[in-house]
Amino acid sequence: MARVSVEVPEELVEAVRETVLLLYQATAESLHQALRTRAEGEADTAEAHSHRARIDELDELARALAAGGGAVTITASRDLLHDTLYGALIDAGERLAALSGRGWRAEVPAERIQEAAGEVLSLHALLGRLESDSPCR
Repeated sequence: MARVSVEVPEELVEAVRETVLLLYQATAESLHQALRTRAEGEADTAEAHSHRARIDELDELARALAAGGGAVTITASRDLLHDTLYGALIDAGERLAALSGRGWRAEVPAERIQEAAGEVLSLHALLGRLESDSPCR
């Protein structure tokens, strides 16, 4: 599968890293289940192999994002980068919704809501660049 690169701006690195770790956890659980099913003689090795390959890619992404110190360029399969950016976008949207709910009760300052909205927009733009087949770097 073709690999592509995306430059993650410094302000989005933490959100993307958190999503990579969540995807890593979910993939490890899927691998565990595939291995269990295979041990019971109910499945072939293709599913376990695909989970292992995805874990390897996620491990690369986690290492790249752990470097810190500014923008980070990450490289992986287009599908994995899409899943990562889409997951980060969903999480950011949920944070924005929660802050908005608290904002109308004046529990959080408007600036914090604007920051969360900016994160959503930035992730949406990054995902859009990946999906448009335009150069992501």
